Amino acid sequence: MRKTTSKAVLVLSQLVLVAVLSLAGSLAGSLRGPALAAEASGPAKTDSEIQQCISERLAASPALKDQGLTASVSNGVATLSGTARNPGSKGTATRLAKKCGATGVTNNITISPSYKPVKKPVSEKKV
Repeated sequence: MRKTTSKAVLVLSQLVLVAVLSLAGSLAGSLRGPALAAEASGPAKTDSEIQQCISERLAASPALKDQGLTASVSNGVATLSGTARNPGSKGTATRLAKKCGATGVTNNITISPSYKPVKKPVSEKKV
């Protein structure tokens, strides 16, 4: 019985150690801040590299390519312009800009006046 208890204590202590190390690693990463986190992931992209990436991804996206959305980048912040068909397209463009390395996004994209939200039917309450 004592041997089984010792093994259980050893396994449990190893699990606790792994959990503590994992937590310490995630805390250290968040305490470094965005500037140090960017350095750890590689050199920062230039404004022109970010803008080129966004433009290429907008052009390659089946959902966005024909909406005429544009981007400009200054000091790492992307400014998006144009008219989107729906709010989903506007959100997709924002996420795309962030994936290209923009440190911030100013989304000036407007939603087309022809967009009509789909109203969901009110479900009946079940008693």
